[in-house]
Amino acid sequence: MIFKKNVLWFKTIRYVLEPWPDWEKFKKNYAAIYLVSYEKKDLPGFSVKIKETPIIYLNKKIEEVFSSFNETTRNEIRRTFDDKIPGLKIVVNDQNLSANYQLSKIFEYQQGRVPEKIAMYRGCRLFAAYLNGEIISSVICYDNNQILRAKAICSKRLLIKDKETYKIISYATRRLIYEACQWGIKNNYQWIDLGSINFAKENLAQFKLSFTKDLIQEYTYTYKSQWFELLASGVFLKKAIKKLLKF
Repeated sequence: MIFKKNVLWFKTIRYVLEPWPDWEKFKKNYAAIYLVSYEKKDLPGFSVKIKETPIIYLNKKIEEVFSSFNETTRNEIRRTFDDKIPGLKIVVNDQNLSANYQLSKIFEYQQGRVPEKIAMYRGCRLFAAYLNGEIISSVICYDNNQILRAKAICSKRLLIKDKETYKIISYATRRLIYEACQWGIKNNYQWIDLGSINFAKENLAQFKLSFTKDLIQEYTYTYKSQWFELLASGVFLKKAIKKLLKF
């Protein structure tokens, strides 16, 4: 998928799991370029970050994929089958981008991160869970027609104090991964990428590894022009000054 946006008067572009562009030409047209790929390349002028990402292969039946999940995850998913939870609705290919985005936006703020604009979510594949008509969980995926890659796995769990509702959100989120797998198999996708794993965040790492133990490397290549770097440094400096002025 390809995303373009302007940062002040600078043009930027993000390539996620797309065929390699003419990056030398891009360097003339864009102040910042971000390329996410599974391929290792030597790109002059680009920095690279290498991370591990968990993959669920879809070249098998859904029953085989399900059996590869760990036992606790399988049991939690089973709790959502056959209308066992009143008011729970699972939506595959959800068309309500606004609801999914708002949930992701709130979740990002709760994690201390600044959310992206809704334009960076357009074209993503949405899998959502609703409880009594209210969205409670979402899996938002990049989609290149061969691979699904989780852009966001978010929920209302950090807002919920009721233990039973918290459990339902946990079950529903796992069910969404199952549904994404099932959708991918039906549409001849190669795999689902659950998004790079950060072992320092133990709970999230355990969540992703409860579905698969298969890890591959992902590469994020970044190019920034000199003027864009200066802009980024200025923005960072302003934020640092604001923090220093807080009492």
